[in-house]
Amino acid sequence: MMLSVGKIFLLIIILVAVWYFFKIIEKRKLNIDKNKQNKENDDINKNGIDAFKCDVCGLWSTGKKCNNKECTNS
Repeated sequence: MMLSVGKIFLLIIILVAVWYFFKIIEKRKLNIDKNKQNKENDDINKNGIDAFKCDVCGLWSTGKKCNNKECTNS
């Protein structure tokens, strides 16, 4: 069996086609993963915690009063 220039060229074309096929599949998978992560982040942002910033010390706290023990506003 002898390799000719035509057969080598055809083999290179097939290898390049397979290479790009797998690149496309990988890119789609990354986009799907990114979309899932963005959707999860959006869900987290929509259901965020209820907090306020203390006017005196600047600490973010939950509840009705400042949680900083050293703050005069607590």
